[in-house]
Amino acid sequence: MASSPLLLLPLLLLLLPPEVPAATRWSSLEALPEGAAPCQVGELCLQASPQKPEVPLVNVSLYYEALCPGCQMFLIRELFPTWLMVWEILNVTLVPYGNAQACLLDQLEPKTAFLTIVCLEEMTDMEQNLKPCLQIYAPKVSPDSIMECALGDRGMQLLHINAQLTDALRPPHTYVPWVVVNGEHMKEEEHLLHLVCRLYQGQKPDVCQTTADLSKQVHFK
Repeated sequence: MASSPLLLLPLLLLLLPPEVPAATRWSSLEALPEGAAPCQVGELCLQASPQKPEVPLVNVSLYYEALCPGCQMFLIRELFPTWLMVWEILNVTLVPYGNAQACLLDQLEPKTAFLTIVCLEEMTDMEQNLKPCLQIYAPKVSPDSIMECALGDRGMQLLHINAQLTDALRPPHTYVPWVVVNGEHMKEEEHLLHLVCRLYQGQKPDVCQTTADLSKQVHFK
C-alpha cells in the first residue's frame, strides 16, 4: 500500500541532523566549494561547506526517470539517507527525466524541491499526489502552476536540457538510476554511504567509522 504523504513530514524532520542549524542544512548554491561543478538549469544541487576548503567534497550525481521503481528505491533508501548522515562532505546533483520534477526544481527552493520530490517518489501517481505533497512543503505553490510548466514550453525546455546532460555521460548510461560519484559511474554492488565515506579525504563524520565497523562485522560473519 502506498504511504500517505502526510506521514512523511515527521519522518523527514526526525532524520534531519539535530546538530546542524536549519539554515545550513541546505546550503546556498551561490558559493560553490573548490572542485564542485556549478548546477545546470533544471538540476538540483545540494551542497554543504567542507570542513576544510582544501579538501574537496564527494560529488554525487543522480540521473533518473521520475517514478521508475529502481530510481525510487535508490533515491529514498540510499541517496536521501546518505545525504542526511554525511551532508557535510557531500555535494548532490539531481538530473531527472520527467517534466514535473524538473519544473519543481526550476520553480521551488532547493530544500523544498528535494523534499517534495522525495514525497512524490514515495507514491505511484505523481499528478494525484502533487497537491498533498505541495501542501506539506510548499503550501503557497499551486499544483496547477507546476503542471502548467510541465505541460508547456518551459517543461519541454527543462526536459531537453536534462536529456542533453544525460546523453553527454561518459561512459554512456545503459540503465537508470545512473549514479556518478566523483566523475565515475558507481557500480551496482557498491553502497553509496560506504563509497562516500571511503572517497572523502578529510576528517570523516562519525557515522563513517560506524558503517566501517558494521561492514567488517558482516564480512567476518
